[in-house]
Amino acid sequence: MANDKTGNKKSIGWFCSYVPEEIIIAAGFEPVRLKGEMEKVKAADSYLFSNMCPYVKNILESGLSNKFGNVEGIIFANSCDGMRRLCDLWTKYVQTPFTYMLEIPKNRDEHGIKYFAAQFLDLKARLEEAFDIEISNDHLSKAISFMNDRRTMVMDLFEAQKEIPSRHQGSELLELCMEEATCPKDETTERLKKLSGRSSASMHSHQKPPRIAVMGNVVDNPILFRMVESAGALVVLFDTCNGLIHYANPVQNGSDPIESLARRYLLKPPCARMPGFGKRIERLEQLIEDYSIEGIIYNNLKFCDYSLFEAPQVEGFLRKGSLPFLVLENDYLWGDIGPIKTRIEAFLEIVGGEL
Repeated sequence: MANDKTGNKKSIGWFCSYVPEEIIIAAGFEPVRLKGEMEKVKAADSYLFSNMCPYVKNILESGLSNKFGNVEGIIFANSCDGMRRLCDLWTKYVQTPFTYMLEIPKNRDEHGIKYFAAQFLDLKARLEEAFDIEISNDHLSKAISFMNDRRTMVMDLFEAQKEIPSRHQGSELLELCMEEATCPKDETTERLKKLSGRSSASMHSHQKPPRIAVMGNVVDNPILFRMVESAGALVVLFDTCNGLIHYANPVQNGSDPIESLARRYLLKPPCARMPGFGKRIERLEQLIEDYSIEGIIYNNLKFCDYSLFEAPQVEGFLRKGSLPFLVLENDYLWGDIGPIKTRIEAFLEIVGGEL
């Protein structure tokens, strides 16, 4: 196990939900999903175009400001052009001891799984070489079982959101998911178990607030959910890469753990970077039914090409069923929330009448 001078387990950072946490755990490290730690971005503007993803800018600013100084390595994913540029700049100017770019295939078939498994094997070999360790199949199998248990606990929380009324505030569930991904795993286990045991009575069963789903790209700040909740509605579901998409589908632990991991990660619910919009719409239609969704908010980081392409298509589909839809663009920092708050309140009036 890789520990620092205080005896705490060392960590390896990651960004994209296609990065296998199990391999990091099997290597003896704590997997930590990195998020922007800066309230203002200044230095990163000197390295990146002005029309670059604000999440990428904040991550770079955080790295340049040594906010991730305790991270022994970072695993990037070839998910978008912004992440590719971030990796280039990171290796030159931030220089974390270990960096790796994970290639993600577009094809979600047996050929894609085989390619992804080869990528996972290469990542495993690079970690072994960099830290002079051995990642055995036994270590991988134990890590798979460990993460499957955690996915089950989180998915139980999402499953409970189908109840009317839902058991949990969306902001509370988002904060828990962020803790699960960014804090040492052992520190969040008890809270996961405690929240799983909550009864629906704690959510005041006589109330029936409008039921809202949030989709789009990463949202790691609960301010959006709190604005919805303060306006009298409830975020019952967030189908994002740090929400339902990330925790859906366990790993089927077969004879080859690397192949099992590649199959799970590639075939989990896809994000907008993957082809197959029709399949995503079919899944969205099922989620709307399962969670009794009455309106959808699409969270859109500025300059994200994938979400800018997907949002109009989602709107076109929802228009056929007359389901209210709101696209909210933000700068990741949520600096100017006044106009956003007004738009949310107006949207909820459409969803459930004047609140």
